[in-house]
Amino acid sequence: MSDRDTEAPELPNTWQEIQPDEIYQSLEGRRVSFSIKQINLGNLYDPIGKHLRAINKGRVPSKGNIGLVPSEEPDYDFKSKILGNGGDRRFHGKIVEGILHFSGKQTTH
Repeated sequence: MSDRDTEAPELPNTWQEIQPDEIYQSLEGRRVSFSIKQINLGNLYDPIGKHLRAINKGRVPSKGNIGLVPSEEPDYDFKSKILGNGGDRRFHGKIVEGILHFSGKQTTH
């Protein structure tokens, strides 16, 4: 068993599997959590989990990639970026005590 296995469960593939304020581990090793508001937004606007895959993938360059990119919103560190259908929405997260927490902040462009 690796250290990664003992730290936190892997980030699920669907919003329905996520528990509010549970700490999960992304593929890049980042610890992430989600509020109930964020889970509800995910269920409503991201039914196939594209944003979850972006969050799970982690930090990427801003142009032409799916993943996490810096957020322009005050007090937020990263936002999920997806391409194609649903790509006009961004879910914003901020780092709180070393955990990237998605509180339910959403923007469109």
